[in-house]
Amino acid sequence: MRKNILAFGVAVAVLIIAVSGWVVFDKFFRGNTANPFATLISSEKKTPAAETTTPATTANPTTATTETAGEKALSEGDFEAAAAAFAKAAKSDSTDVASLVKLAEAQIGLNDYKQARSNLTAAEKLDATYSGIFIQRGRILLREEKFVEATREFAKATSGGNFWKGLMAAFFDKADEAKSLLAPLSDNGSHAIMEAYQEYAQYPDSPKLHIDTLLARAFNQLGEFELAIAKIKPVIASNPDYRDAWLLLGYAQFAKENYTAAKQSWETAYSLDTTKPETQYFLGLVNFELKDFANAEKLLLLAKENQFTPNGLDEKLAEAYFKQDKFREAATVLNDYLEKNPQAKIEEFIRAIYLYLEKLGEGKEAWNLAALAMQRYPENALAYNFAGWVSLRNKFLPEAKTQLEKAITLDKNLPWPHYNLGLYYEETGNLNAALDTYKATYNLDKAGSVGALAAASYNRLLDAQKK
Repeated sequence: MRKNILAFGVAVAVLIIAVSGWVVFDKFFRGNTANPFATLISSEKKTPAAETTTPATTANPTTATTETAGEKALSEGDFEAAAAAFAKAAKSDSTDVASLVKLAEAQIGLNDYKQARSNLTAAEKLDATYSGIFIQRGRILLREEKFVEATREFAKATSGGNFWKGLMAAFFDKADEAKSLLAPLSDNGSHAIMEAYQEYAQYPDSPKLHIDTLLARAFNQLGEFELAIAKIKPVIASNPDYRDAWLLLGYAQFAKENYTAAKQSWETAYSLDTTKPETQYFLGLVNFELKDFANAEKLLLLAKENQFTPNGLDEKLAEAYFKQDKFREAATVLNDYLEKNPQAKIEEFIRAIYLYLEKLGEGKEAWNLAALAMQRYPENALAYNFAGWVSLRNKFLPEAKTQLEKAITLDKNLPWPHYNLGLYYEETGNLNAALDTYKATYNLDKAGSVGALAAASYNRLLDAQKK
């Protein structure tokens, strides 16, 4: 499954692009903390220009609500949820061209090009002038590396397709045309390409491979990895010792989940310069994906020792330790991270507490983290659930009940404290209350993991009572 570029996560690094006597310093690989790799290659979110054709309107409020949910899921890169929402909207209103096109967009994110094409054909039968149809067809062709055909599809779109027309003009070295199409646009996607041209203009004596490299970087920013790969490969062919071109190539390959190729590209970059900690980090990530956890650990530690500490490194290092059953090392890394980062999210406490409780049997250390979570998030139900969980395991039963009831008061729909309260009732011998609580937990989370645990506990107790 093709990963959404916004779903990766890494902080600031510096890519030094040096070619034929010129040096360009650029902010490289910034992002959020959601996952271990780069969201973007700059500080701004780069997104393509939105479709400007007015969508078909509908008087059906259910359809409108479903479309809104689909738009939210698309923006978050949750293509499965987006596809479900837009399929529901399209089924509710068979004349809704916009929902069909958005459904195709979500299916492209899922690499389901056959279904996407089918829905675009259906949309075209309803409105053969709708620009989004041609834009999404062009995007499919980009994924298939059919760049000429993609350009032809984008050309059929109205002004709403100017971003894509400009993108292809840039790819085919038509700089003036690309600038004329992209400069008037206000979206961040067009800015990525324009910034490449503006940076190139600062070095009038630079060779062509400089602009090609900058454009490849921009294509990576935009998540157009096929374009990035096609643009950077000739650069490498003409200058195989160009370290940062190999970094960009590896970035696109990693994002496309071609981990073996990404590893080869980054190993080449590493052989050209063993001192760059960013390369050590990237190699750590790709070794992790290839399940070589020992080398992932080694390289991530090396990057950290060399003062490269992007968001996500500690979590990925802890994962590498965990995969090798090095639970002490994993817990220590996560504990240090949580203590030193006041902005750590409440959800980030779960793994460390779990390790101390379930793998190391160290209730005191688990309690210290639960107390820290309550201190930082005094009105968050999860924090009190952590406290109740730890108190329960440490046999502080009255405290556990109080903390879990507090969590439920703060968020009655959060299933975990209900489940843990069921464990409390079971621990104290109140089996009828435990059964009722497990049943209530299941009803809160019928399709989720907590609901499954609650159902299993409910059935186990029933079976025990029958005996």
